[in-house]
Amino acid sequence: MEYERGAENLPVETNMSTGSPNAAATHVAREDCPDLADPEWEALQRLSTVIGEAAVATMLRTLSPTEQLRVALGFIMKEQREVAARATVSTPSTPRVESLKLHVKSYVGREGEPLLRWLVEVDTAITA
Repeated sequence: MEYERGAENLPVETNMSTGSPNAAATHVAREDCPDLADPEWEALQRLSTVIGEAAVATMLRTLSPTEQLRVALGFIMKEQREVAARATVSTPSTPRVESLKLHVKSYVGREGEPLLRWLVEVDTAITA
């Protein structure tokens, strides 16, 4: 049997049979892996859609319970990284700054009309 290092630094079998293996060799029931919690088992089920049910069944028969857990957790972490990468890419939103346009008469500076009154009018227009 030949192994190479996979994406999660775990052994991956590369010499898989291309014939049609029997059902017992390709299917593993939940009861066959009592050491795995439900989330890890569900991750292995999702992994079987990626690499095939036969590969997961072979892996579960040949790896120790600790290695099985590492594979499941590695796949969960890979899924989380992919989701985080998609979320980062899909939300390039920049806050939009909206301008406030005011129409205020210019200060003329006539006698009896102080600058302070004009500033109060501008402030009132802004707060309204």
